[in-house]
Amino acid sequence: MRNFLSVKCLYFIAFLLLFSVPSTIAQLINPGINQNAYKISSEKQSHYKSVEAKFGGGGIESVVANTGIDYDVKYYRLELRINPDTLGGGAGGKYIRGKITTYFTTKVPNFTIVNFDFGTPLTCDSVYYHGAKLAVGKIVRPTDLLNLTIPNIAASGTLDSISVYYKGVPQVEPLFNSGYRNAVHNTTQNYTYTLSEPYSSFTWWPCKSYIANDKADSVDLIVSTPIGFKAAGNGRLVSETTTASGVTAFWKERYPISSYQICTAVANYVQYPSPADTVIIGGTKMPRFNYLFPETNTAAARTALDRDTTSLRVYSSLFGDYPFKNEKYGNYTFGFGGGMEHNTFSGENAGVYNAANDWDVLAHELAHQWWGASVTCGSWRDIWVNESFADFSEALLLEFAPAIAASVATTDSTWRSAKKTATLGANAQATYVSDTATISTIFSPSVYIYDRGGLIISMMRMTLGDTKFFQALKNYQADPLLKYGNGLTNDVKRHMENASGLNFTTFFNNWMYNTGYATYNPATVAGAVCEWNNLGKNIVLKLVQKTKNSGITHFDMPVVVRIKGSLAGQDTTVVVYDEGGFLFYDNNGVLTATGSNLINYKLSFTPVTILFDSKHQTIGTGTFTKNTGLPVTVLATSILTFNGNKEGNAAKLTWNIDNALDYTSFEIERSATGTFFESIGTIMAVDNPNKYNFTFYDNNLLTGTGFYRIKIIQKDGGAIYTRTISILNKADNYFTITPNPATDHILIRNESAKNITAAITLYDAAGRVVVEISGQAFLNNSSVKVDVRKLGVGNYFVKIASPVTKNYTKKIVITH
Repeated sequence: MRNFLSVKCLYFIAFLLLFSVPSTIAQLINPGINQNAYKISSEKQSHYKSVEAKFGGGGIESVVANTGIDYDVKYYRLELRINPDTLGGGAGGKYIRGKITTYFTTKVPNFTIVNFDFGTPLTCDSVYYHGAKLAVGKIVRPTDLLNLTIPNIAASGTLDSISVYYKGVPQVEPLFNSGYRNAVHNTTQNYTYTLSEPYSSFTWWPCKSYIANDKADSVDLIVSTPIGFKAAGNGRLVSETTTASGVTAFWKERYPISSYQICTAVANYVQYPSPADTVIIGGTKMPRFNYLFPETNTAAARTALDRDTTSLRVYSSLFGDYPFKNEKYGNYTFGFGGGMEHNTFSGENAGVYNAANDWDVLAHELAHQWWGASVTCGSWRDIWVNESFADFSEALLLEFAPAIAASVATTDSTWRSAKKTATLGANAQATYVSDTATISTIFSPSVYIYDRGGLIISMMRMTLGDTKFFQALKNYQADPLLKYGNGLTNDVKRHMENASGLNFTTFFNNWMYNTGYATYNPATVAGAVCEWNNLGKNIVLKLVQKTKNSGITHFDMPVVVRIKGSLAGQDTTVVVYDEGGFLFYDNNGVLTATGSNLINYKLSFTPVTILFDSKHQTIGTGTFTKNTGLPVTVLATSILTFNGNKEGNAAKLTWNIDNALDYTSFEIERSATGTFFESIGTIMAVDNPNKYNFTFYDNNLLTGTGFYRIKIIQKDGGAIYTRTISILNKADNYFTITPNPATDHILIRNESAKNITAAITLYDAAGRVVVEISGQAFLNNSSVKVDVRKLGVGNYFVKIASPVTKNYTKKIVITH
């Protein structure tokens, strides 16, 4: 869920409606469920027991003990009649009529009562069990509950089903417009929508409503409406049948789903794109389409919504394939003043995409397909597992999709800056939610589970480094205990520890369950220290932390320090880990102790400016001041020179070192922009017999300007960078390569008037040859298609070598 404004919007006044269910909706429809699909393993059952053990400490989640704790939902079939144009029979909402069939497995022996959460304003018309109508005396209606007594089921683990016919005017949650709502768009056009997070699904259909950790293995949603309306739903649209009495949409969801993410909306929607376009995810061609109000189907909206294709590819590369790729992804318009994720179909207010530069709410709800829909928080106390990762993913999209960043004139750094400002100003609650009594206590104020939680994740990234961090995210999403199931705070912690080998117990205890933040600025809290000194290229940092607005005296955390010299390109960033007041070198998750609050580095330049967290990646504040009294330790390792030039068709990089004893390796990094660098090779110190002079050739020289730097890995655990150099590689405009990013192929076009024979070679980021084509003939103004479907997602380099042209090398991105 994502708010369009800083507070949840109060958008619409509900009207009443009345309609009847056609006879076809009362017929038993073969559910067609596969009982072996997504079968819950004994390990996952054990994991769920730990989820259930979290409840009983008060708050509304303890209600779960009274509703369905003794059975496991396998399948729901919702057969509904919804008519936004017909007035209902009571105040506060509009009428709904339907039949809900639930397949379940008993979890205890001698099972006799099926309990559902069911809103008191709704009427239970009848209940059918094994084809027979249940006696009235077997149907009991406590407040917001439905208790159905059935013949005794002796054995635990028995699969059974029951059908409930119901009708009425659903109650609504007034503060956040949740539940079953009706509104008007374009002045006169009525429409109906649902929003059930966290507790409102019971207000419009009988189900297990109060907890997300009993997912149905599959759902069928069959919605009958008058002609002129479309019904949105989860999963795949199997059919849309029009008769004289109306239109029936049949949606099949065949991935596990929580009751709060089952959704529908009925409006005079138009489909965009129509027909649906496709995006390839992990070799699977998946439909992508949206349901829009006719008046909102504008060029600006289409530009904003079309970003989903790029976002799907970026998130799939970072988290693992889009988890519902066998069904669809899209957005539909509804009345909440922001967005709400539902499996495969996110609902958003039209204001979310009314301008071409809209992107953030759309990105947030898409990220929820991993963080919230596929792996869902195991309790509402752990809601940050959904919301913080979705919020963090907004900044990731700005970072990894430059086209989106350029179009909105912001960066991931400026985005985090706003989040950090909000976080530092809010100190009343922890990110882990202690009071889950109402939707308001869970989601408002939102800063704790969105902004603060997103920065906590950012600090984990800075601690682990990108390789280990993103591997931890992929491992979490692929974990068989979690995938299409539920995750808890400790599951995130477990995967961060497994990927890094670090112990995150204190970090999570500090940041997840406490308020406030860390400061190294004495102007904020007396006793804090943020100082530096240097002796030539040797620098020392002194950091003494104090806490602000917190009940604890110290936060374990990474401290990100940017060091600049007087010349362009003299710019490096180091990560220091502060554990209990002692500083550690942090080299991509490898911590090396200093034993004090001082830490020393040897740079390749003389430091002039020292910046604290300049890209807003932590929940800490500080301003470095120079203290010439700080003792500086002179370290042996130093790059004396680093140079590069174009030599033939390669970039030749050379550097020398003044001491061979204190370093282990050199990582050569390259960038097409001078901002985003990637490793293209590593040289171990022992690989050079004289251990002073080193040379590296980049045979995949970029066309245009390429930027290079060396990351020096020191034996004491530290890492420093050389200056950044640039090498110009002018190219004749003989060839163009499109599309870029590519999914299943690239087209190499000869733009010249010459007939050319060339060799085509594709290299991966490590310089390995992955595709090689020799003697390829290019007629003038012709194209050659190269299949890249078998290549993994990532960065590649296309090299075209010909005796009549200069060698041409271009970087491409493959996303699938």
